[in-house]
Amino acid sequence: MDDEEYRERLAHDVATWTRGGLISAEQEGAILARAGAGAPRAVGILRLGWFVTAVSIIGALVLAGGVVLLFASQWDTIPTWLRTGSIFAGMLAAYGAGYALIYRFDMQRVGSALLLLGVLLYEAALFLLAEIYNMPGTPVDSPLLLLLAAVGALPLAYLFESRIVLLLGILNTTGWVVAELAMRYPDSPKSESVMIAVGAFGVALYAVGQLHALRPSIAPFSAVYRFAGLLVLLALVYAFTFDEIWRQVIDSGVKAYSTPAVVYATIGLAAALVAVQTLVRARDTEMSIDIGAQAVLLAVAAVVATWPGWSGYSLVFNAIYFAIAAALVTSGYLHGDERFINLGLAVVGLGLITRYIDVFWSMLAGSAFFIIGGVLLLGVAFAIERMRSGLIRGMSVPRGDGGATRGATP
Repeated sequence: MDDEEYRERLAHDVATWTRGGLISAEQEGAILARAGAGAPRAVGILRLGWFVTAVSIIGALVLAGGVVLLFASQWDTIPTWLRTGSIFAGMLAAYGAGYALIYRFDMQRVGSALLLLGVLLYEAALFLLAEIYNMPGTPVDSPLLLLLAAVGALPLAYLFESRIVLLLGILNTTGWVVAELAMRYPDSPKSESVMIAVGAFGVALYAVGQLHALRPSIAPFSAVYRFAGLLVLLALVYAFTFDEIWRQVIDSGVKAYSTPAVVYATIGLAAALVAVQTLVRARDTEMSIDIGAQAVLLAVAAVVATWPGWSGYSLVFNAIYFAIAAALVTSGYLHGDERFINLGLAVVGLGLITRYIDVFWSMLAGSAFFIIGGVLLLGVAFAIERMRSGLIRGMSVPRGDGGATRGATP
């Protein structure tokens, strides 16, 4: 996190604390002044940075979508050479403009959005060129195109220090993993159990993020990898909380030790990254719990991959799902990071809603289902909001020495 981003987030946080009565206006001014963020009236100006980022990213996505739609609507009438040349020209123009804005005009946000546009055009070009030239081994539905998209995005993310491009590269890589597994094991008894590799891949992404945090030059990418890994892991765990999946696995006759080797290879890769953390991360209680949790998840993955035919796995994955949610809330509280608290509580809410629908959908009449569900949802929302407010107040209690807080130390 660079100085400007730190000041923007601090300005946002202390304004929230002031409105909530946690600190006085004088304390807000002292905190901002000490951090070099200026007077409290500068909060609105600083928060414009987030607005610019959001508008820039949306603009890049809309522009990329417009270009693709333009080619799609005129595909048969545009000569092949013009299609190819336009694709490369647009991509190079986006990269060049992004580079100039970042390094010559110090406009990081708009420049990063143009880099994102260039990567999106590059990815569109992969699919368009595959269709134009009928490249061998790369039909438009080939997972290899997603891998090539990731190969093009990830180096640019590190070269230009762009987290949004990095997130796109991780998304492409994850898509390739899922698509490759689905293509290799379609509609077979192994197709469900092989998805364990996706969960192990999520753990690997999280471990990569923790390793990134150890080097200042790439530390800003740490949160991207960790969030991406958590989301991939949660998506897989959430899917496995439904007992229908395990009934299908049992009915399909999957036998022990029948899971493809790629699953164990992915688990082994993730385990190696976890082991590296034990050697290079500072040894403390938090590190031990974090690494231990990663190891437990991989152990569960290995057990399920080896003996997939058990009806009780839905309960195991429900426990893992809510344990991850509790860990997110706890981590957010300890580190003064609202994002983890919000994500953890959102995961809890989704899990509770899912289990209510899963259990009571067939037991209650339509009107009773929605009435009771609505009341329960409002109650859950009230409880979660009260818990969230209490956690945020607890991690931001001002000390008696002039307003410094645990959530953000000036």
